[in-house]
Amino acid sequence: MMSDVAVSVIIPVYNAAEFLDECLESVVRQTIGFEHVEVVAVDDGSTDGSGALLDSWAERYPENIRVVHQENSGAPGGPRNRGIDLARGTFLFFADPDDHLGEDALRRMVEVAERNDSDVVLGRVRGVGRGAPAEPYAANVERGDVWSVNGVYTLTPHKLFRRSLVTEHGLRFAEGARLAEEQPFILPAYLRARCISVVADYDCYYLVDREGFAHLTKQQPPAEAFFAPVRAGLRSVIELTEPGERRNELIERIARIQILAKFGPRFHHRSAERQESYARIAAEVLQECVPPEAVASLPRLIRVRDRLLREGGRLSELLSLSRHDGLSWTELEPGHDAVEWLDGGRSLAVRVRSPYYLDGGVADVRHSLVLRHPDGFEWQVPAARAASVGGPMTAQVVLDLSSLHQYALLPGKWELLLRAATGDGKRHEFPLSLPEPGGRRRRRVSLHGGRPMVVWLSHRSRKARAVLVAADWRTVARRALRRPRR
Repeated sequence: MMSDVAVSVIIPVYNAAEFLDECLESVVRQTIGFEHVEVVAVDDGSTDGSGALLDSWAERYPENIRVVHQENSGAPGGPRNRGIDLARGTFLFFADPDDHLGEDALRRMVEVAERNDSDVVLGRVRGVGRGAPAEPYAANVERGDVWSVNGVYTLTPHKLFRRSLVTEHGLRFAEGARLAEEQPFILPAYLRARCISVVADYDCYYLVDREGFAHLTKQQPPAEAFFAPVRAGLRSVIELTEPGERRNELIERIARIQILAKFGPRFHHRSAERQESYARIAAEVLQECVPPEAVASLPRLIRVRDRLLREGGRLSELLSLSRHDGLSWTELEPGHDAVEWLDGGRSLAVRVRSPYYLDGGVADVRHSLVLRHPDGFEWQVPAARAASVGGPMTAQVVLDLSSLHQYALLPGKWELLLRAATGDGKRHEFPLSLPEPGGRRRRRVSLHGGRPMVVWLSHRSRKARAVLVAADWRTVARRALRRPRR
């Protein structure tokens, strides 16, 4: 048996036979010398031949590779914990079977750990076909802590840990959790570490997106299973830090990434049961573990999401935010009530959705109706002040149409647009598509420089948008002559 094990590489394996060879080969080729490495592979009830493949590798390297077979546990936390119990190395490194290591990864990480008495070493992660965190790997760090290395931006287990830290504090992964199972392990490891180092000038670990492989990060587990380890991670932050700005900095990042982000653009696509349970349990975790001041500096959209959850998980409004998250402007609110004729067709109420209306921001947006001629000439007609209606991103803008004929100074089709100008100097505009008001179209006769024109609002433009049509007397006469006699 090996007597000088520097690193135990722990690999939970479930149905990964297609990728195992590449992963294990990357460990065997480590420049630290494979004689200083052991692999503890836990076959979690695989059904695709992964177990037999692991046994064949153990036969080739009986001094270095140990394989444990167990019934399927449904998640990687249990197999990792079993690997911790069996490991003999000074350091532990956790790898997944569909990823692989850079050849010089373990040597570099062990050297910086020994040089600085580091308990945790972050080796740069390279995403292959998928995203990877960048903030923690901006520069090499010899001696740091969770704040200085931006550790909360990388809560995955693919790091080097001193085994004595893990055993002394009984650090374990959450079992049965298919996502976030690392947080009850990673966060206390960060906070209890004497020193955290970073290897940023070498790709230590390759996080690979495998086509057809069921990555757990792409799945959405039940709310109870997901939020339990998140709650445990937050509790460890509260237990191991003093109240104040530094604690809130960690809590804010965890709340934003692990809780509030779950109610983003994909939330409204979830099943009704998932929507309800995620909102309910997220609200419980926020109330218990996240003080309001910890999220006070987040962007407006995220703050509103936090408020809606704390106020009892106002699901309809959370869904409204989710549908339009990431959009700068949305034309009209869906449904028959998006536009409404007022005063017998003299004015129009338009419902618009935009993140700019959040948290009372409606008053910060100036609205106007723009008439734009094909020649580029335009008039801007101020609209009445918008008012918040419905959800937190919806406002109603009232447009006065009764005097638009006065602005049609040239014959032709004047495009109608709603323009919104925000406090940051940006302008957003979109054309209006209006319903027929019913009855005959209202025509207005206007005089411009002694030249009479007939002006009316049309709903039959080529792009199904409303236009203001202005025709001089010659055009009107020609149309009248072409009209067939009854």
